[in-house]
Amino acid sequence: MLPPPPSIAELRAAGLPPDEVIDWPATDIVWRVHRTTGGHTLPWNGLRAFGPILRFDHHPLPRGEHPGYGIWYGASRPRGALAEAFQTTRVIDRHYGDPFLTGIRFTRPLRLLDVAGCGGGTWVTRVGGNHALDSAPHRRSQHWARTIHRAHPDIDGILYRGRFAGGTSIATFERAADAFPPRPTLSLPLTHPALGGAVDTAAHQLGYIVA
Repeated sequence: MLPPPPSIAELRAAGLPPDEVIDWPATDIVWRVHRTTGGHTLPWNGLRAFGPILRFDHHPLPRGEHPGYGIWYGASRPRGALAEAFQTTRVIDRHYGDPFLTGIRFTRPLRLLDVAGCGGGTWVTRVGGNHALDSAPHRRSQHWARTIHRAHPDIDGILYRGRFAGGTSIATFERAADAFPPRPTLSLPLTHPALGGAVDTAAHQLGYIVA
């Protein structure tokens, strides 16, 4: 069970050794699946100000529109982006909402707090938590995200392990808004023939269905 986070003051006092912060290279592509039609859509580079909803949303309570706060989620591999986007139904619906797979390279390295231990650090354990942070109820991980955001104004977001595909994922705060490129590296609808093989392979590996 994931305990509540320490106070903001306690997190600041604990500091951030170098092995607990990942410098995400500007050369690495980050992938996202996003709907392009229907309600509540955002552009590929849009940071969501409404929340909290998802795991590391750092928006204040109560849930609602919070100008000045923004969150953007991505994955290191297309499979991870597909796994997260269709986790509820486990059906990769290539048509509803006209979803796109978009890959981007940030224009500068991102400083990300490594809560998964991918870089060898043990931040989450050292400050009194545990690796249930990747899978605990959202209300608890959001509490951690709010505290992290306020305690460490010099980080751009959080690096964590995807709950469904197991790969590296990132949640970027509004501080990373200046790092988005003017155009994505690749952006195609999931119905595009060029994505057929990748989508089918990801679905097979995840045990999802393609519709």
